[in-house]
Amino acid sequence: MIKTVVGLICLTAGLQGAQPTQKKTPAKVSYDTDLYRENNKIEFVNVEFLYWTVNESALDYALKMKSPAWGPTTEGVGHYKIIDFDWNPGFRLNVGYFNAPHYWDAYLQYTYFKGKGHNYAKAPDASNLYLNGTWAQPAFNSSEEVPLAKASSSIDLSLNILDFLATRRFFPNPHLRMRLYGGPTVAWVRQNWEIDYLDTAQQTSHLHSHWQFTGAGIKVGYILDWFLGKGGIYFTGVVSAAMYAGTYHNVSKQKSSDSNQGQFDTTRPLRNIHYHDVRLVPVFQLLAGPSWQMAFGPYRTELFAGYELNFWTNLHEVYRTSAGAPQQAKQTIMSNAVVGIQGLTVRWNLDF
Repeated sequence: MIKTVVGLICLTAGLQGAQPTQKKTPAKVSYDTDLYRENNKIEFVNVEFLYWTVNESALDYALKMKSPAWGPTTEGVGHYKIIDFDWNPGFRLNVGYFNAPHYWDAYLQYTYFKGKGHNYAKAPDASNLYLNGTWAQPAFNSSEEVPLAKASSSIDLSLNILDFLATRRFFPNPHLRMRLYGGPTVAWVRQNWEIDYLDTAQQTSHLHSHWQFTGAGIKVGYILDWFLGKGGIYFTGVVSAAMYAGTYHNVSKQKSSDSNQGQFDTTRPLRNIHYHDVRLVPVFQLLAGPSWQMAFGPYRTELFAGYELNFWTNLHEVYRTSAGAPQQAKQTIMSNAVVGIQGLTVRWNLDF
């Protein structure tokens, strides 16, 4: 009896082992499981169009009166006239290589932007209202009471950045790609600010304020690509910080056509100050927006449109000095502000 039972068990096991193995049908998904081509070695290129503006403080050049003065001696009365930057184009380019399956890439990136602005002010029509300069007017001698007829101001800022960056990619799930990057960076930033005054006696004054910074440092950042659904729609975000060490040079020169009966030498500037130091300049970047990404055989492309914010600190400074006899002390009056650069960033990417 026992032998019969054991025989039946062995026969059943043998029949089951002889049955062909059934293949499991893979679950059907509604998206490409290799959204980011993470296992392919690629070269890539990015072309970005920038449409930015610059925001700075301490750029007043005149004070336009809106109501009569309190008395024969008064402090400032009226509204400040300041120079504003327009919206201007720029570009950013990078080329690089992704080394799969080790999940790191390296690339070279260059950014160029030049912002410009112009502003103009005329004296009020009323005889007891005036246009006052916030810098020395053409009639520099206090004994001359010659009001301004008009004032104009123009400004431009040039930004050049060269980055050498390496990235480590992470793929927590098929919908998400995260990239941590860092590397050396070089920056050159220059700003020119000019002011022209014309008074009612047709005398002129021209101010040229210029600063520039050249430095090198380290940049680190984080990039996020999040797949949102069918059609290749993603959300992309970037945050970065950089620290530059370099040289800073600030110059302010002003000339006037008023000689005051030969007392002043119009061939020499009435203001000619130079400031130079070595400093640290922290920079912060934020960028976010939607993107469309799609693979076409061995190629993959991306179109991105987002808003970008850049904050440059310890950079923009305006130096003024008190007036007096050449042998008298000169008080330094310094204004500083954050250089904010913001606007639209549009990117086209190609992996090949």
